[in-house]
Amino acid sequence: MTYNLDFLIASLIFLLLILYHFINRRKLEDSTNRLFRLFILLGITDIAFDIITTMLIASPNPELSEITALMLTIFYILQVLVPYALVLYAHSLCRTFSGQDSRISIVLLSIPAMVMAVMVLLNFWSGFFFTIDVNGDYIRGPLYLVMYGYAGFYGIIVFIYSLFHYRKLGSKNFGIICEFLTIMVVCVTVQGIWNETLTTGLGLGLGITVFYLTINNPSDYIDWLTEDFNIQSLIGCLREYFRHKKKFHVIALNILDLKQVNMLFGLRFGDQFLCEISKKLHEILQTPYVFRVSSKRFLLLTCSLSEYARVRDEIQKLFDSSISVNGEVIRLHADICGIIDAQTLGNSDNLLAYMDHLISLSPSSADTLLIQNDENTMKNFRYNQEIKRFLRTAIADDLFEVHYQPVYSLGKKDYVTMEALSRLKHPDFGPVPPDVFITIAERSGQIAQIGLLQFRRVCTFVKEHPELLTRIDHINFNLSPAELLREGYSRQIIDTIREFSLPFSFFQLEITETVATEYSDILYRLAD
Repeated sequence: MTYNLDFLIASLIFLLLILYHFINRRKLEDSTNRLFRLFILLGITDIAFDIITTMLIASPNPELSEITALMLTIFYILQVLVPYALVLYAHSLCRTFSGQDSRISIVLLSIPAMVMAVMVLLNFWSGFFFTIDVNGDYIRGPLYLVMYGYAGFYGIIVFIYSLFHYRKLGSKNFGIICEFLTIMVVCVTVQGIWNETLTTGLGLGLGITVFYLTINNPSDYIDWLTEDFNIQSLIGCLREYFRHKKKFHVIALNILDLKQVNMLFGLRFGDQFLCEISKKLHEILQTPYVFRVSSKRFLLLTCSLSEYARVRDEIQKLFDSSISVNGEVIRLHADICGIIDAQTLGNSDNLLAYMDHLISLSPSSADTLLIQNDENTMKNFRYNQEIKRFLRTAIADDLFEVHYQPVYSLGKKDYVTMEALSRLKHPDFGPVPPDVFITIAERSGQIAQIGLLQFRRVCTFVKEHPELLTRIDHINFNLSPAELLREGYSRQIIDTIREFSLPFSFFQLEITETVATEYSDILYRLAD
């Protein structure tokens, strides 16, 4: 039989190019990248041995029978390793390599691979999968199709595992894994129908190419301007640290007055300034772990307390002095936030939230400020995080209260109005200060829901006490700018008043002077 090697050769070239670019691009050495590099190497080796064994089978030679048998044995071992490597890669993407259960599952999943590897090695004596006769001809063994069943088994395992961890994996990554499996099924089917057309290696090459272009493309993890690692790389790195319970410390650098630099010198100069800052941070840290997580924020990771102290002090010196960029001497200031023993925060979401919390503690100042975590700061942060979680329950179960503060007129010698005040009580912490839960609700986008719940409660109260309509002039109800500027919110307020058949004039919606000044044009359009 004459075999078509064109698809295999093309796949080999694809994978060699991918390996070259993958190795030469800057990236973090995490488990996913290491497994992907292993996956590429296995794919290249598998396709290379597929080409070699096909050429030996297509031109049988009695003198090369032993070499042919050896090459086929290596090729079959690679056919065992590739599906198992895909399983490990799927595990890595789901970020579940932690704890005893994960190790047990990996060991259990490795059993079929070990059994198949042993069977391949025993093929010299058993002829399970193939034999090479005295003339050098290739003869299929009785268990030839078992290898396809083995690959199919691991393919099903990968699909089920990915489906089970769909939320952790994400719809994008889940779709890419399904795309890889589909490509492999189509290419194996084509080769099964037309044996001379070797498309299984093509499927492997195309599948790995899809992974490279989507999930493991190093360019997606690099900041386009400074070529530092970006926020996506940071999250992956933090997950690796937390998973392995590695001790580390964090320094966050929030550059102030960057907008003024852009306005005075132009955006291009501002970009050059950021690149210069990045360069100096690398010189200070002396490791690759510099991340640009937002337009003006950098984050650095250190693994020793002495290194943390050194880097922190040198960064502070950097911003206490002037920085020269293209002949222009610039002196900017920054908030420098230090988190010692960051692993105690448990996960990347908590760490990033705590970093934001520390930066929010910085007063409006023109000086470079160093903010470090301490016991009280951490206690306050954990309190805010608990209130943030509790808000979801409070909204779902309508646990808020409205307290009414009457206003007494000395001239009329009577109560003239009332102000409706929102209150919240935590089952463990007791009353929550309004400025705390309102600020959290504004940042999380929940303030509008709370406002509507409270306004409905106020309308219910007025409806149940109709004497208020004649006793006082109106009720004051405070609005957050985040509520008022939400599209359709004003209409919902009006519809609620109309639903309770109350006069519109009885409600006075109060907006702070700061908000009215800052959003005057928008507020005017809304009022209109």
